[in-house]
Amino acid sequence: MVDDTSYHEKIEQSKQLVEHAFKSFKQNEIFLSFNGGKDCTVLLDIIIKLLQEHASEGYELNCIYMQPAEPFEEIEEFMKACQNHYQVRIRTMRGGIKAILEQICDENSNIKACIMGSRRTDPYCDKLQPMQETDAGWPKLMRINPLLSWTCNDVWKYIRSNNVPYCALYDQGYTSIGDKTNTIPNPYLKRTGNNGEEMYLAAFQLEEGDQYERAGRL
Repeated sequence: MVDDTSYHEKIEQSKQLVEHAFKSFKQNEIFLSFNGGKDCTVLLDIIIKLLQEHASEGYELNCIYMQPAEPFEEIEEFMKACQNHYQVRIRTMRGGIKAILEQICDENSNIKACIMGSRRTDPYCDKLQPMQETDAGWPKLMRINPLLSWTCNDVWKYIRSNNVPYCALYDQGYTSIGDKTNTIPNPYLKRTGNNGEEMYLAAFQLEEGDQYERAGRL
């Protein structure tokens, strides 16, 4: 059961961090890392609504999709849907994360910050701070993480409460999406239908989401 007060506080804290980021960095100095997953989709929704709230007409949000080696067709379709729904341009770049960040920085020496949908329950993110520079050996960027304190249930509550669009894979039992080489439907959502056929519940129906969210990642 999600605590409503805590949930709403998290939303406000996320908004405040995003607002601080846009005050700290110019439009050509910051971008959103967007992979079509539920977390960064929530983040995109929050950012777009803040821009609309502050009547930031003419502000073009820089979005980068770091495309994996074997992406799901559903993610590719969702990318197109997001561009239409939010009226935002999402640039697709292929390759490893580090190589892509190096290319981004090489192409635009003004780039200083990246907004990410990381949460503390993600791998290697348990000690991450809301604003933290990249590790040594990586392109120097400020990582901005507005959703760090959110739980899996918080994410789905926001999506369902605000009618936020999301990738169709989440209705097919996928709960954490990488690409075709490392992602399967979550076994904790597997059920047997009345006709004996295997089926999967939707991602938002996962109990103890923070513990089992990545059970479908290989």
